Amino acid sequence: MKHSFLLIGLTFLFVCQPKFLLAQNFGKEKIDSILERVKSTSQKEQRTLYFKLGDSIVLKNTPEKATPLFEYAFKKDTSQYAKLIMYEAYSRNLSRSGFLDEAIALKKKGIELARKFKDEKRYIFYSFSLGYTFDQKNQPDLALKHLNQVEELVLKEEHQEMLANFYDAKAAVYNTLKDYDTQEKYLLKVYDLVKDGPNVPQKRFHLYMILDFYTQMNNPEQLAKFTQILSEHYEEAHANTPAGHMPIEALFKKRMSKENIPLLQKAIAISDSLNSMNSYASTSIALANIYTANGTPEKGIPYLKNAVAKLKTVEKPSHLIDMYISLAKISAAVNNYKDAYDYKILQGSLQDSVTSEKMKHNIAELEIEFETEKKERKILSQQLELEKQTRIKNQTRYGLIALGILALLLFFFFRYRLSSQKTIASQTQAIQQQKITELQQKNKLLALNSMIEGQEAERLRIAKDLHDSLGGLLSTVKAHFTTIQNEFKQIEKINLADRTNKLIDEAVVEVRRISHNMMPQALSISGLKGAVEDLGLQLQQEGYETNVALVSFPESLESTKEVMIYRLLQELLSNIRKHSNAKQVTIQLIGHENEVTILVEDDGDGFNYEEELKNRGLGLKNINSRVQFLDGTIHWDSARGDGTTVLVKLPVV
Repeated sequence: MKHSFLLIGLTFLFVCQPKFLLAQNFGKEKIDSILERVKSTSQKEQRTLYFKLGDSIVLKNTPEKATPLFEYAFKKDTSQYAKLIMYEAYSRNLSRSGFLDEAIALKKKGIELARKFKDEKRYIFYSFSLGYTFDQKNQPDLALKHLNQVEELVLKEEHQEMLANFYDAKAAVYNTLKDYDTQEKYLLKVYDLVKDGPNVPQKRFHLYMILDFYTQMNNPEQLAKFTQILSEHYEEAHANTPAGHMPIEALFKKRMSKENIPLLQKAIAISDSLNSMNSYASTSIALANIYTANGTPEKGIPYLKNAVAKLKTVEKPSHLIDMYISLAKISAAVNNYKDAYDYKILQGSLQDSVTSEKMKHNIAELEIEFETEKKERKILSQQLELEKQTRIKNQTRYGLIALGILALLLFFFFRYRLSSQKTIASQTQAIQQQKITELQQKNKLLALNSMIEGQEAERLRIAKDLHDSLGGLLSTVKAHFTTIQNEFKQIEKINLADRTNKLIDEAVVEVRRISHNMMPQALSISGLKGAVEDLGLQLQQEGYETNVALVSFPESLESTKEVMIYRLLQELLSNIRKHSNAKQVTIQLIGHENEVTILVEDDGDGFNYEEELKNRGLGLKNINSRVQFLDGTIHWDSARGDGTTVLVKLPVV
């Protein structure tokens, strides 16, 4: 029941993903680069970089390669904060390699670090993760213990976003205990939490878990209800996808189809090569079920036996129980009752360690202890609240008496000074308002001054273009015609006329280029949209991979604002041409309500913004001044070697 997502996204997970991992190997050089950036960032940015580092090591390497890379990272950065964040990814890598005890030890260290840093979210997360791992080890009593420890924290308002995952975790534990009624209770709690939320992938995942549960229960009403709900969500999220290609359709129509046999065989081979035991076990069972459904159960037995041999080398008892159940069922289907009996004995023996009376007793005691502790805490909290209210009432009573006496003494004094204070307050407010107005005018003047400087720089650039490009060409033309006049008889031999015509053509092209830069034809004919698309076409002709997108852009803007936005884009693209060595450029203009967002991004060399602004930042100052003049905001995001992203937000009116 835990592995019902086999047919959803199987091609990507088991075919595309391994190729991606091999193509995107993440090694020591990348680790050094990220850790070097960590040294010069704030703790909030460090947290993001550590998350990125841990996830990259896991996602872009096989489990065998990832482990030494984690050890290398912790030698390079020995800080406890790095361990607090990255122990999660490291323990995840150990779990997928089958080293559950090592993963548990690491998660317990993560809990201690979370307590030390007073990081409740990390503490909750490590407790969740520890519960899942104990569930994998078929120790649901310990899983429930760690989940119950954080229930009170998860119920806090600031952690409500984690509540659905908490109930999912509890449902998984009760699935291990085969207590499907309690599992259903927690799954329905998940639905109550997410049903009114936006249609995001996480919500569809929760709905799919609920539907998967009901596909295996005898409850046609709930099955029909959640089939309809999930199909509507998929149709809304993927409006252009044909209905037959929806994952919901795959779950019901192709669950036992022969078409899945080659895909499952390939998935088993890939899972084996990656030593991914979870996917290896689930795909082997699915393949055996398909063979059985299509009348050839004997073909699935070798795959199940291979999976049993693999699972015996790692700590995956819950998967091994599922294997014995499938082998017993299929052996009986081929009339091999002796093997079926043997497998049932093995399954029963292993199951006893999970569902023994002692374990049930322990779980009951844990639940009672937890509920008792909750009640005691509630009673204590109520007593403290009552004492607090009594103390507040007494303090309020005495305070009111004192205030009454003080009010009588001060009444006449304040009455006398009230009129004078009002006058002083009015004068002070007028002075402050005048200062604010003066500051606003001063800022406007500074912005205008910077704008004028930028315009002067633009005129200087145009004059330089005319002088250096067109002036040189025309001087050469003049020299050629002088030569023609002096040596008219040798024209046919030296062919100066053709060369002169070519130079004149070049001069005409250069004049068009300069005039186009001053006021492009697309801006006057097609407006800003056409001009921006024309800029993208120019970049493509110059050899850049260009992506231009205009989303919900206003149909009409003031002509002055259109010109200013166009000049701003010209300046940004000019910087990319001159300094970035980029290959790809993205230009996006997005309109939203009364605001326009401009995004320009390249994959070039990047730069240090503060350093460039200090050393030779005339171009940057010019761009910033344009944005300030338009009452907008600008954010530069760049680092050496990581490209540059510029985000500008401008009001429409």
